[in-house]
Amino acid sequence: MNPDAQTRLDPPALLHALHAEFDRLNAAHFGGRLTLPEITLSRRKTYGGYYQPRKHRIVLSLQAYQEHGWPETVNTFRHEVAHIVYPNHSRAFWDLAHTLGCTQRYASAPLTPRRTPRKRYLYVCDACGSRLVRHRRLRNASCGSCDTKYNPKFALRLLSAE
Repeated sequence: MNPDAQTRLDPPALLHALHAEFDRLNAAHFGGRLTLPEITLSRRKTYGGYYQPRKHRIVLSLQAYQEHGWPETVNTFRHEVAHIVYPNHSRAFWDLAHTLGCTQRYASAPLTPRRTPRKRYLYVCDACGSRLVRHRRLRNASCGSCDTKYNPKFALRLLSAE
């Protein structure tokens, strides 16, 4: 099964296509010597994909597939298959990746923007002047410099929320 650039497969069909691609690469380039890794899809897009040698697992981004399609995903998959043989990006790795049909060195950037930066809360201790930045709003917090246990006498005051 070799989907075209416009076809969008559901996750089980995509995994089936990736298994078929592994079998094709293994037969054509390794004489069937490679063992089939576990292939999983991740919903995160902090990477295009990666290979975990200890678990013998290839993880690919489902979001990258949904945004960029089969050509991008199969390119990343071939890159990760090359990592089964060569763990680092050595000259031998890139030669093998090129032989396997890997055409890009890097995965494309995500189309959807990253999450917006988290809100920052700035607190100040009126007793000693210490400032404290937090990403979550605090309730009933006191200055740790003035007293190691909670003490309402050294309560932190919210200075700004940005």
